[in-house]
Amino acid sequence: MKHLLKCTALLAAVLVLTCTSAWGQSEVGNIELLDRGSLTSSFHMSLGFLYGAGSRPDGLGTPVSTVTSGVASVSGNPAGLAYIPTNAVVMDVLPPFGIAASDFLDLQGVTSDALDNATDDFTTRSVDPAYSMFETELGQQGGVVSGAVGLRVGRFVVAAAIEEPVSVSIDMTNRGLEAHGQGVKDEGGELIDVNLQCTADVAADFAFRMSRTTIAAASDVRPDVALGLSISRYSARARLSGSIEGDGVVNYGDQEYAFNDPDDPWHNELGATSRGSYEGGAFGWSLGASWRPIGLLTVDASYASVPALKLDGSLTTVSNLLPGMADAEFHPEEVDVTRPTLTEREETTKSDAVTLTLPSHVGVAVSVDARFFLATLEYRRYSGSFGFEYQDASEGVDVTDGLGLEFDFGIVRLGGGAIRGRLMGNSIDGGSAGDDVVIPMANIGLGINIGQNLRLDTMVLAVPLQVLRLSLGYQF
Repeated sequence: MKHLLKCTALLAAVLVLTCTSAWGQSEVGNIELLDRGSLTSSFHMSLGFLYGAGSRPDGLGTPVSTVTSGVASVSGNPAGLAYIPTNAVVMDVLPPFGIAASDFLDLQGVTSDALDNATDDFTTRSVDPAYSMFETELGQQGGVVSGAVGLRVGRFVVAAAIEEPVSVSIDMTNRGLEAHGQGVKDEGGELIDVNLQCTADVAADFAFRMSRTTIAAASDVRPDVALGLSISRYSARARLSGSIEGDGVVNYGDQEYAFNDPDDPWHNELGATSRGSYEGGAFGWSLGASWRPIGLLTVDASYASVPALKLDGSLTTVSNLLPGMADAEFHPEEVDVTRPTLTEREETTKSDAVTLTLPSHVGVAVSVDARFFLATLEYRRYSGSFGFEYQDASEGVDVTDGLGLEFDFGIVRLGGGAIRGRLMGNSIDGGSAGDDVVIPMANIGLGINIGQNLRLDTMVLAVPLQVLRLSLGYQF
């Protein structure tokens, strides 16, 4: 999300500096970026890849423990399917809700810093902006998002799950962004005043969806030992677009020139658009085992091989800018002073693939049934990262290991833990590549049996991602 904020601020900075590029090489000028509107965003997500099907996760996400996972084991340790006594189905529902992101993150500071950095990259002039206010809401879109079904055939149980591990949509709009500039140009010994006023509407849309479909099978090989195997198909698709609709007036030596003026004999359209689309898919698999030496003790282990998703596609950008603006540098000698608003249309297409990375892991869990509650201790060793790779850049967290603890009191379920890792790139809190990070995990759930065959589970809190989730399970 931080990168999208930077891109939006960069687009705004390009507009401001495009307007001011009518100045000559020896001008003395000042730019003032005024707040004439607000930058707003909606950010909706569901991250089922942390929890899988069902609403009864353990301390670190998808369950390694098989004691209470039921048919939702198809998303975690598939060996747990062997303990399903009959056919079973679970359906997950997400109620819509949202929270203000500014309560948790300094997004206003991020956008201000991004705008400062963008203008510094383009010019050495004095820039004293009054920043637009940035507000965003985090939430989840409601509806049925996932489900699983398991069928017992003798000693074997076959199962399938359809999940929505990641779904993110971002819409950002800034209307009425206004920039003023003034300067003096020395043209053959004559000082000419240059004044301008520019306005712009900036918009950016991003939609991303990654789905996972899983089939699995499990069986008990001994009364106290069960094995399971699952195969998953991951598919992802991303769509993004952005645009700047600019307008403005340049007063050059008491003569006014307007951008987008159809009466001028030169091209003077101001603005830019970007459109991109990426898609890709891959297969992963999981292997699980469960051992119950005595009635009060269960030892579970699983290995999940998660693939890297390579998304092929292209990003096309069409820009109408002054010729003095190129490659993040200002070249005033290229500006035609007789036509201060002359712009050039340039279209570029980039076809570099985007690679999404998720870590594989080995997990071990020990569960003890203490009569009035069930306690589970879990350890995971990760290989890989949460992040993405594009061209030569790698962003995300290279995770190493995690430790979790869970208590199940029947109706109330508490889980938590921590995952250790190392930053691959910059982070929203100002960290840099190589810094060690700890990702806290916590969840609170409620569950109740309704009769003999029906159960309702609810996840009422999840950290670091806000989730409200309902699951209805039925045995038949």
